Amino acid sequence: MKTVISIMLTAFLVGFFTLLPARTALSSDVLVSQTEKVLGFKGSHDPIWSLKGTKPYLIGGYGDNFSYDGSRVVPIIGEAEVVLDAEKDRGTAKYTVYGTINPEKDRTYSGEITLIYRVGEGGPAFQEGGVADFIYMHGDTKQDAPVMPKSRTFLASWGKADIFVNGSIVYKDIMAHIMYTERTRNTKTQAIYNSDKSGFYSPKSPGDGSVADRKGRELHFVAHSMKEDRGNFPPHNIWIHLNFEDVRELKK
Repeated sequence: MKTVISIMLTAFLVGFFTLLPARTALSSDVLVSQTEKVLGFKGSHDPIWSLKGTKPYLIGGYGDNFSYDGSRVVPIIGEAEVVLDAEKDRGTAKYTVYGTINPEKDRTYSGEITLIYRVGEGGPAFQEGGVADFIYMHGDTKQDAPVMPKSRTFLASWGKADIFVNGSIVYKDIMAHIMYTERTRNTKTQAIYNSDKSGFYSPKSPGDGSVADRKGRELHFVAHSMKEDRGNFPPHNIWIHLNFEDVRELKK
């Protein structure tokens, strides 16, 4: 575990490539920047994305916030509302779930948990100013840390979040990230598998991963501190990770 944590910390801090705006098609669906190996894929959508997520799962808790084998993935009640503008790099999201979370060592919260997200500014160029669409993420792409297999990401955003429990704020302005992707977790086991399904995905082998359903969709949300805690995975002292298994694109 220490080896994995060390890899993750390094990836979060320095594992980024620079993406230039110009891209060149390599095949029918894969795009790459002219001077960097940064992958995207072809797609089209109105600049404004409006998503509604239901059937949420809490992914792990203190110690392991990804639970690749699915053993710490817990169904909860709630919904997500996401409205992001990929052209103007702005937007918000609201997540309301009911249950118990364990976001840091020796601390749990229960009840109505509300997470309010807002888009940030800057960051590596693949983040496209705060809201990006039609890019590959994670795995061996070097676009964010290898905490998940390489996945087609239809929409992603990076920013900050405030976390409320039963109406009272418990975390303010912590790092947050949204992804709307093809389905990575098996809907029966909630596990993320390696490429031949003989075991589970591991950040130690970022090229050896698979997605569960390329036609399926899921909505990810993570919020975390940047304070180091090597007893946690990834190695920050606060982590919250949610997945919404059912996602609907709303028409404006």
